[in-house]
Amino acid sequence: MFERMTAMPFCAAGLALAVFASSCRSLPGDAGRQAARPSPYDHGGAEIAAGGPGRVVPSTAPIVHPAAFQGERETLGYRPRFFPTGPVAFAPDGTPYVRASRPDRDTGDGTDDGFIQFLDPADGRWYVWSLVDVLRRHLDAAAVSIGTNVRINDTGVVCDGLGDLYATVRVTAPVQGGFLLHRIAASGVWQCHPLPMVARLERVRPPAAALEGPPMAVGHLDGRPTLIQIERAADGALRLGAPVAFGPAGAGLNPAHSGAGPVAATVGRRTYLVYAGAEPVPHSGQSTHGAPFRSPKLAEAEKGPHHPGTPQYVVSLDHDTGKVSEPVLLGFGQNPYSPNPDNHNCPSIVADSRGVLHVVLGAHQHHFWYVRSRTTTPATRDDWTAPEALGLRRRYDCGLTYVALAIDSQDRLHLVARNMSRGYAADGTPLPADAINNESMMRTLDYLRATPQPDGSWAWEELGALVMPLWHRGYSIFYHKLAIDRHDRLFLNYSTYAAQLPPDAVAVYRSRWPAEAIPEPPPAGLWMRAHDPAMLMSDDGGSTWRLARTVDFLEGR
Repeated sequence: MFERMTAMPFCAAGLALAVFASSCRSLPGDAGRQAARPSPYDHGGAEIAAGGPGRVVPSTAPIVHPAAFQGERETLGYRPRFFPTGPVAFAPDGTPYVRASRPDRDTGDGTDDGFIQFLDPADGRWYVWSLVDVLRRHLDAAAVSIGTNVRINDTGVVCDGLGDLYATVRVTAPVQGGFLLHRIAASGVWQCHPLPMVARLERVRPPAAALEGPPMAVGHLDGRPTLIQIERAADGALRLGAPVAFGPAGAGLNPAHSGAGPVAATVGRRTYLVYAGAEPVPHSGQSTHGAPFRSPKLAEAEKGPHHPGTPQYVVSLDHDTGKVSEPVLLGFGQNPYSPNPDNHNCPSIVADSRGVLHVVLGAHQHHFWYVRSRTTTPATRDDWTAPEALGLRRRYDCGLTYVALAIDSQDRLHLVARNMSRGYAADGTPLPADAINNESMMRTLDYLRATPQPDGSWAWEELGALVMPLWHRGYSIFYHKLAIDRHDRLFLNYSTYAAQLPPDAVAVYRSRWPAEAIPEPPPAGLWMRAHDPAMLMSDDGGSTWRLARTVDFLEGR
């Protein structure tokens, strides 16, 4: 099925490419075929401690980190044979692809990161292709450095309906800029395409369905949200369209480092894109849909000249004309500490099997808001429902951040976000809805689900925490991403990161990762690195979860 070797030679590319800097090739072209090699992460042994993977139930039986840096590996014996830093992509035959990017460093040279991992069903082992080696060939460079840190880079890979692979890379040396890497499944040839921006890839159909063609590249060019359409020629080569701006300067896209929910969805010959505005919106007839427990700052801002919070918009790209529609204001996302627009507050969009669009408006420790289109061709605000608040808030500074959104073949919506809920006692026991832990600043990784109803609405459930760093009351983030396969199985990858470390946690960190220098005395509000990524999976629509193992991917084929 795949060509495999213990080394990684290339066939001759056979294509002359122009030189643009440091003798580096810059035009699109073949980077040759690359034989896969055994994955350095596949240890071949047990991936979970004796007793099995165990069942994770949101809220009532989450994964708990009981003490400083006592995570899945220490408490549950989790040793995955793959490195789960990216959302899983699936080929039409069910082959999984996972990108490996070290969360504890900013750049990599391909020694132990910068890989696309895949599972070969013939022997049940993981293999890798090196993105760095593809770039070395394309740039005619002895060494290449790429961005790897999950905080600032897209860690995804996309597989289309033919099995072709796509990944974007931020190159930091010997040149700087974004590249699109494409592997043609039929030939095994890799192609490199320089991009005018550092971009992420957006699927244009629901992830539960096979892609008919290549994805879309989305990023910021000259400060504006911009898309690049990608088409495939008859010979399998790609043609990249001209950049098309679809939002104003300063507008934000759903963060690629955490949540990373889709910002584009295609229905028919239109692609709908969502973004967050950077400018306040004057008060008008549109309600801000104020939520309970408004913070003093937001309540005061309600009396001012502008709507408090971040305006969030949708536009559509007409594939026949190439024109982008005028933006439609869908609603606002809030930050309880500031009435100003906040780049955490960014939306995500998906399309269901009927072509109805669903949007979750992002927030920063506040309610998310949910809207859906009343038609498959929405053009005005009247074509969308009024925002519905998501997430129980127990105090003004509680709430959700970072939208990870997916839709399955039953049109159920799956949402994962970081939550600052104050909804758990000091020992992790869930509190009743009318109770609150005023002392707790613990952030958890939470799961919500919406199910279509006979009346055409969607009923949301807030199921609760999947991951709980019980020991930590300072800043936490999870760098989480959510993926779904053709069997509606959910895969959630994350790397728990804790900052503002107390002295005892600093001591543990030093002993675990001595190569990372921590000044003495440690600075106030110490910020270090994430480590030890993990992946949860659910095969019952999100009701229960377990730590993902290699066998789970084999069973999904």
